[in-house]
Amino acid sequence: MTLHLTHEEGRTALADELASWSVLLGADQDLDAPSRCAGWSCAHVLVHVHLGLHEVALALLDVEAADAPGAATVDAAGYWTGYPATTDAQRQTQLLDGFARAYPDAATLTAHLAETVAALGRGLGRTPAGRVGFQGQVLSTGDFLGSWAVELAVHHLDLDLVAAPPAASALRVARRTVEDLAGGAVPADWDDATVVLAGTGRVALTGEVAAQHPALAARFPVLR
Repeated sequence: MTLHLTHEEGRTALADELASWSVLLGADQDLDAPSRCAGWSCAHVLVHVHLGLHEVALALLDVEAADAPGAATVDAAGYWTGYPATTDAQRQTQLLDGFARAYPDAATLTAHLAETVAALGRGLGRTPAGRVGFQGQVLSTGDFLGSWAVELAVHHLDLDLVAAPPAASALRVARRTVEDLAGGAVPADWDDATVVLAGTGRVALTGEVAAQHPALAARFPVLR
């Protein structure tokens, strides 16, 4: 697996997707509705994203210079293979539910996340190129920011809002991530959203597609 993103590639993909989230959060949505992420409502997705963006913001406070001692331990695709697996999905959902219920209404939840999205978007322009320590791994800033563009694009698709689609640049990085993790076995004629939905297990391969592409059936989902 080798997927290295330049600092500008990663920053652009994340900045574009944060801008898309700003549009998304301004749209009407039923936060109690189920999302594409199994067992999670749309509110759960928003809380999960909010908590994650706070982690991103904290990590970016300690960017090491590109020429500092040490080296990256994972790239933009390898990050997902070392991502800690959820050992207690029910407990995680209960935690997210508790956070969601702490808000008096859906509008307050979306407004709070919108503030975080906007602040992080403004800060990206001041993020220098270098390396970032995150969840026990070290990534280049390009790979780190790109991996979070993927995270946001996937959860954006979880909300299934056609009126506010994920940013094209973020979806391209997400597709490249799926292709890298799948060993390049993804059909070239599939659009980016289809690749990401199938590669994350949000949409199951039909029997016909699985028969035509047995390598995909064996490997998907490659990230969750």
